[in-house]
Amino acid sequence: PGTEPKRGYRWIMRMNTNDGPGPGRALESYLIKRTSRPSWTLTESQHVFLNHTFYYPGRVQYNELSVQIVDAVNPNSAVRLMNMLAASGYRTPDAAAPAGADYATVSKDGWSGNNLGQPEIVQLDEAGEEVESWRFYNAWIKSCTLGDLDYTSDELLNVDMVIRYDYFKIAHGDGANG
Repeated sequence: PGTEPKRGYRWIMRMNTNDGPGPGRALESYLIKRTSRPSWTLTESQHVFLNHTFYYPGRVQYNELSVQIVDAVNPNSAVRLMNMLAASGYRTPDAAAPAGADYATVSKDGWSGNNLGQPEIVQLDEAGEEVESWRFYNAWIKSCTLGDLDYTSDELLNVDMVIRYDYFKIAHGDGANG
Protein backbone atom coordinates (compact mmCIF):
# COMPACT_ATOMS: atom_id res chain seq x y z
CA PRO A 1 0.00 0.00 0.00
CA GLY A 2 2.96 2.39 0.43
CA THR A 3 3.92 2.01 -3.22
CA GLU A 4 2.97 4.69 -5.73
CA PRO A 5 3.44 4.02 -9.46
CA LYS A 6 4.78 6.74 -11.72
CA ARG A 7 2.08 8.37 -13.81
CA GLY A 8 2.37 9.34 -17.47
CA TYR A 9 0.68 12.71 -16.88
CA ARG A 10 2.83 13.95 -13.99
CA TRP A 11 5.84 15.53 -15.63
CA ILE A 12 7.30 18.74 -16.99
CA MET A 13 10.02 19.32 -19.56
CA ARG A 14 12.38 22.25 -19.50
CA MET A 15 14.32 23.63 -22.44
CA ASN A 16 16.09 26.66 -21.03
CA THR A 17 18.69 29.03 -22.39
CA ASN A 18 21.13 31.32 -20.70
CA ASP A 19 20.41 34.30 -22.93
CA GLY A 20 17.27 35.43 -21.08
CA PRO A 21 13.98 36.52 -22.66
CA GLY A 22 13.76 37.31 -26.33
CA PRO A 23 12.91 35.86 -29.72
CA GLY A 24 15.68 33.24 -29.64
CA ARG A 25 14.64 31.89 -26.24
CA ALA A 26 13.71 28.23 -25.95
CA LEU A 27 10.16 27.01 -25.44
CA GLU A 28 8.17 27.41 -22.24
CA SER A 29 7.36 24.21 -20.34
CA TYR A 30 3.61 24.68 -20.64
CA LEU A 31 3.83 24.49 -24.46
CA ILE A 32 5.35 20.99 -24.38
CA LYS A 33 2.44 18.60 -24.84
CA ARG A 34 4.07 15.17 -25.18
CA THR A 35 7.51 13.61 -25.04
CA SER A 36 9.00 10.17 -25.14
CA ARG A 37 11.09 9.04 -22.22
CA PRO A 38 14.77 8.46 -22.93
CA SER A 39 15.88 5.12 -24.29
CA TRP A 40 19.07 3.40 -25.26
CA THR A 41 20.24 0.39 -27.22
CA LEU A 42 23.23 -1.80 -26.43
CA THR A 43 25.01 -2.90 -29.59
CA GLU A 44 26.53 -6.36 -29.84
CA SER A 45 29.67 -7.93 -31.20
CA GLN A 46 29.85 -11.52 -32.22
CA HIS A 47 32.65 -14.02 -32.32
CA VAL A 48 32.32 -17.17 -34.39
CA PHE A 49 34.32 -20.17 -33.24
CA LEU A 50 33.86 -23.50 -35.02
CA ASN A 51 30.09 -24.13 -35.11
CA HIS A 52 29.24 -21.67 -32.34
CA THR A 53 28.54 -17.97 -32.22
CA PHE A 54 29.26 -16.04 -29.04
CA TYR A 55 27.79 -12.60 -28.39
CA TYR A 56 29.35 -9.80 -26.38
CA PRO A 57 27.85 -6.46 -25.35
CA GLY A 58 29.14 -3.50 -27.29
CA ARG A 59 28.56 0.26 -27.14
CA VAL A 60 25.58 2.10 -25.74
CA GLN A 61 23.67 4.13 -28.34
CA TYR A 62 21.21 6.71 -27.04
CA ASN A 63 18.01 6.91 -29.06
CA GLU A 64 16.32 10.08 -30.27
CA LEU A 65 13.73 11.90 -28.20
CA SER A 66 10.32 12.74 -29.72
CA VAL A 67 8.69 15.94 -28.47
CA GLN A 68 5.33 17.47 -29.41
CA ILE A 69 4.55 21.09 -28.61
CA VAL A 70 1.53 23.32 -29.11
CA ASP A 71 2.09 26.02 -31.72
CA ALA A 72 1.00 29.03 -29.69
CA VAL A 73 0.22 32.50 -31.00
CA ASN A 74 2.06 34.21 -28.15
CA PRO A 75 4.82 33.21 -27.71
CA ASN A 76 4.89 32.10 -31.34
CA SER A 77 6.38 28.59 -31.24
CA ALA A 78 7.08 28.39 -35.00
CA VAL A 79 8.95 31.70 -34.94
CA ARG A 80 10.94 30.61 -31.87
CA LEU A 81 11.98 27.39 -33.64
CA MET A 82 13.06 29.28 -36.75
CA ASN A 83 15.02 31.73 -34.58
CA MET A 84 16.70 28.77 -32.90
CA LEU A 85 17.73 27.46 -36.32
CA ALA A 86 19.11 30.89 -37.32
CA ALA A 87 20.96 31.21 -33.98
CA SER A 88 22.74 27.93 -34.71
CA GLY A 89 24.37 29.44 -37.80
CA TYR A 90 21.98 28.50 -40.61
CA ARG A 91 21.12 31.20 -43.15
CA THR A 92 18.58 30.98 -45.96
CA PRO A 93 20.00 31.08 -49.50
CA ASP A 94 18.78 34.66 -49.99
CA ALA A 95 20.86 35.94 -47.04
CA ALA A 96 24.05 37.78 -47.95
CA ALA A 97 27.01 35.54 -47.12
CA PRO A 98 30.62 36.61 -46.73
CA ALA A 99 33.05 35.01 -49.14
CA GLY A 100 33.87 31.45 -48.12
CA ALA A 101 31.08 31.16 -45.53
CA ASP A 102 29.17 27.89 -45.44
CA TYR A 103 25.64 28.66 -44.25
CA ALA A 104 24.26 25.28 -45.28
CA THR A 105 25.57 23.67 -42.11
CA VAL A 106 24.60 24.11 -38.49
CA SER A 107 26.95 24.26 -35.53
CA LYS A 108 26.36 21.69 -32.79
CA ASP A 109 27.75 24.20 -30.30
CA GLY A 110 25.12 26.67 -31.48
CA TRP A 111 22.32 24.30 -30.56
CA SER A 112 23.64 23.24 -27.19
CA GLY A 113 24.87 26.65 -26.09
CA ASN A 114 22.24 29.01 -27.44
CA ASN A 115 18.99 27.15 -27.90
CA LEU A 116 18.01 24.13 -25.87
CA GLY A 117 20.49 24.46 -23.03
CA GLN A 118 20.31 21.12 -21.28
CA PRO A 119 16.77 19.80 -21.81
CA GLU A 120 15.39 18.05 -18.77
CA ILE A 121 12.34 15.86 -18.15
CA VAL A 122 11.15 15.88 -14.54
CA GLN A 123 8.77 13.16 -13.32
CA LEU A 124 6.52 14.31 -10.45
CA ASP A 125 4.62 12.53 -7.67
CA GLU A 126 1.04 13.22 -6.52
CA ALA A 127 2.22 16.18 -4.41
CA GLY A 128 4.11 17.76 -7.30
CA GLU A 129 7.50 16.82 -5.86
CA GLU A 130 10.31 15.61 -8.10
CA VAL A 131 10.58 11.80 -8.27
CA GLU A 132 13.31 11.62 -10.89
CA SER A 133 14.74 13.68 -13.71
CA TRP A 134 16.58 13.05 -16.95
CA ARG A 135 19.05 15.66 -18.21
CA PHE A 136 20.17 15.52 -21.84
CA TYR A 137 23.67 16.62 -22.84
CA ASN A 138 24.70 18.24 -26.15
CA ALA A 139 21.09 18.19 -27.35
CA TRP A 140 19.97 19.67 -30.67
CA ILE A 141 16.83 19.54 -32.79
CA LYS A 142 17.30 17.00 -35.55
CA SER A 143 13.97 17.53 -37.28
CA CYS A 144 10.89 19.69 -36.91
CA THR A 145 7.45 19.33 -38.52
CA LEU A 146 5.30 22.43 -38.10
CA GLY A 147 1.98 20.56 -38.35
CA ASP A 148 -0.83 20.35 -40.89
CA LEU A 149 -3.53 22.89 -41.54
CA ASP A 150 -7.05 21.47 -41.90
CA TYR A 151 -10.37 23.34 -42.30
CA THR A 152 -12.32 20.34 -40.97
CA SER A 153 -10.49 20.17 -37.64
CA ASP A 154 -10.84 22.28 -34.51
CA GLU A 155 -7.81 20.72 -32.78
CA LEU A 156 -4.79 22.68 -31.63
CA LEU A 157 -1.94 23.02 -34.10
CA ASN A 158 1.00 20.88 -32.97
CA VAL A 159 4.68 20.91 -33.82
CA ASP A 160 6.59 17.60 -33.77
CA MET A 161 10.32 17.60 -33.09
CA VAL A 162 13.02 14.98 -32.86
CA ILE A 163 15.83 15.83 -30.49
CA ARG A 164 19.22 14.18 -30.80
CA TYR A 165 21.60 14.16 -27.84
CA ASP A 166 24.91 12.53 -26.93
CA TYR A 167 23.85 11.01 -23.60
CA PHE A 168 21.56 11.52 -20.62
CA LYS A 169 21.85 11.22 -16.86
CA ILE A 170 19.08 10.26 -14.49
CA ALA A 171 18.74 11.62 -10.97
CA HIS A 172 16.35 10.57 -8.21
CA GLY A 173 14.20 13.14 -6.43
CA ASP A 174 16.59 13.06 -3.49
CA GLY A 175 19.43 14.24 -5.76
CA ALA A 176 21.18 10.87 -5.98
CA ASN A 177 22.23 9.72 -9.43
CA GLY A 178 21.21 6.29 -10.60
